[in-house]
Amino acid sequence: MAPTVDEFRRYLQARRNELQNIVDPEERERLRLRIDIALQEALDFSAAVEIREALDSKKYQDVDSSARLIEPSDSISSTRLEGDVCPKCDGTLEEDLDFCPSCGYKL
Repeated sequence: MAPTVDEFRRYLQARRNELQNIVDPEERERLRLRIDIALQEALDFSAAVEIREALDSKKYQDVDSSARLIEPSDSISSTRLEGDVCPKCDGTLEEDLDFCPSCGYKL
């Protein structure tokens, strides 16, 4: 079985505690920086997994829909023909719209 992220963090922390045994100060500092960076990455990874799990649990929540159903165009009767003009701006009307596409006048 592969080690977990928590086991990896404990390993790195144990290695960090052993740094005082390194005599060369430059080598000790270099290793301390590597361990600190690895620890931070492990913490960031754990946090990202927690956030993703929280988001995934909310992904499929049922919500009440506020959308309204649109009637099929067959049930809408229109007396306008393509090419009729708007009484306000004389713009060309479209038969499937109940407003003027040029000025917005509601018919």
